[in-house]
Amino acid sequence: MKDARFYGLTALGLVLFPFLIHPIGGYPGLATQILIVAIGSIGFNLLLGYAGLLSYGQSMFYGVGGYMALLTISKFFPDHPNFWLAILLGVGFVTLMAVAIGALVVRLYGIYFALLTLAFAQMFFFVVFKWRDLTQGDDGLQGISAPPLSLGFTSIDLTGTFPSLDLGPFGNLSDVHYWYAFVALIMLLVLAFTRTLIRSQFGEVLGAIRENEERSTFVGFDPRRYKLAAFTIAGALTGLSGALRGLYETSIAPDALTVGTSGDFVIYTVIGGVKTLFGPLVGTGLIMYMQNVISAKTDAWRLIEGLLFVAVIVFLPGGILGSFKRKRARTILAAAVAAGPPDAPSRAAAREAAP
Repeated sequence: MKDARFYGLTALGLVLFPFLIHPIGGYPGLATQILIVAIGSIGFNLLLGYAGLLSYGQSMFYGVGGYMALLTISKFFPDHPNFWLAILLGVGFVTLMAVAIGALVVRLYGIYFALLTLAFAQMFFFVVFKWRDLTQGDDGLQGISAPPLSLGFTSIDLTGTFPSLDLGPFGNLSDVHYWYAFVALIMLLVLAFTRTLIRSQFGEVLGAIRENEERSTFVGFDPRRYKLAAFTIAGALTGLSGALRGLYETSIAPDALTVGTSGDFVIYTVIGGVKTLFGPLVGTGLIMYMQNVISAKTDAWRLIEGLLFVAVIVFLPGGILGSFKRKRARTILAAAVAAGPPDAPSRAAAREAAP
């Protein structure tokens, strides 16, 4: 019953999202971009929130995923461009990258882990920037249209739009491209996968390693294997995000691999709420809304973003959703204490609400 409610409400929220942001100046194209980038934020949250690993190298997975997807269409298989093949090669190559790099970096801790991931990101940025014959250098890859989405029995041009239907203050249905429906479906699958993962034994072991790695070793777990698995999954999700972004925008440039992009994933996740399922999505949506809508109204939007980040760190250290989750957990626990010795359902509810 709880799973059905989760999927139903999540699907409903994704359907309504491009229309709900219309009254505040948003638009369906921005909604599509938010969902695409949020996939990478969810991957980063798996590292920071559940494994306790602060990576500044997510940009290399994001950028390389985008480059591989567009190169698959334009150079590797130009005579037979295939949407699914572009996604597969983009995510597959990034996953192999994550395994190889993760095998080295998960041996380190704290600031050393963060700095080594940053060093790898800078290396990949240099390769992409200098390999002009393949990547076009600082010009990047431009104007590479994604092929239709093949479904076997038919093909869908994702740039097409839904039929016209006036929704009043919420815009028009024809403003929404098929791209949004496709990305929303991918987001639903990513959320379902992540939710299952963090509620499984794997997620519990990651939490134990984050809290006390030495103790988790004593009880028989291999922290490096679990951290490598988390690093690989996070890299694959970020690569998927980059591949989708490249195909959606038909272009990608070296700035996708800069430390600024890695920093964006940190900001999105921390503001929305680490160790929460929807926190990265909320943080990504809020900041990208400021970057694309608020920036058109004031030049001080960067100042607003900085003040927001500081306010969250100081007053909401668990992020926007994380703080609400902790408050709910405290409320449940207080009610259980007031009612006397907690029964099994009360303990289960408190455990479910705990961050």
